[in-house]
Amino acid sequence: MHLTAQGRRIQAPFIMLFAYMMVQMAVLPIFENNLYLGAIGDLTYFVLIFYILVLIQHGRLFWLSAALFGLTVVAYGILLLSPNRLMTVVLGVVSGAFMVATILSIVSYILQRDRITLDAVLGGLCVYLLIGATFTVVFLNIELLVPGSFDFGPHGTDLEMLQLYDLLYFYSFVSLLTIGYGDIVPMSHLAQTLTVLEGMIGQFYIVFCVAVLVGMYLSERHTESRGA
Repeated sequence: MHLTAQGRRIQAPFIMLFAYMMVQMAVLPIFENNLYLGAIGDLTYFVLIFYILVLIQHGRLFWLSAALFGLTVVAYGILLLSPNRLMTVVLGVVSGAFMVATILSIVSYILQRDRITLDAVLGGLCVYLLIGATFTVVFLNIELLVPGSFDFGPHGTDLEMLQLYDLLYFYSFVSLLTIGYGDIVPMSHLAQTLTVLEGMIGQFYIVFCVAVLVGMYLSERHTESRGA
């Protein structure tokens, strides 16, 4: 899986990333309330993302992503050695910026592909999952900087950091999918606005971007089958 100077396509980097994302989501409850297991899972996640970025290197954006990846690893290390609210906020900022840079890199790479393969379609779905993960750290930082921005209702009050992260991870993807169970409620204007924004992004992205990728993939498959 390498990209040569002639620009030959990488073989299925996003299938690997998508598979890991789905596995991580499935085993997330195992990491609940365990700081170190959660950190290992998150760091593995970031390392794999960076590995994919190395494979699809995209000019200056890659070097920005590399710098943000390094800062993310350093922030994680400091947080594990000395857990505190300030370092959690710093980690949220740099890891969120890293995921945004990753999203831009993947989207740019897919748009420059000559052919839309199944791997490219799964790359589009990886972006969708990254959007949910990015909003998770945004929501967490909002709650840490302005406590009370979210009402956690039946989940109680005075939640620990890991509980906050788990609940806001759930809330982010529920908002992205526009399910909205109502057990977690955004209370501040900023939290409400970003929740609406995430829901809109999620719907627009699936309806336009993923649908177009799937349509192009099926069209190319149909053309190839007729040519054969």
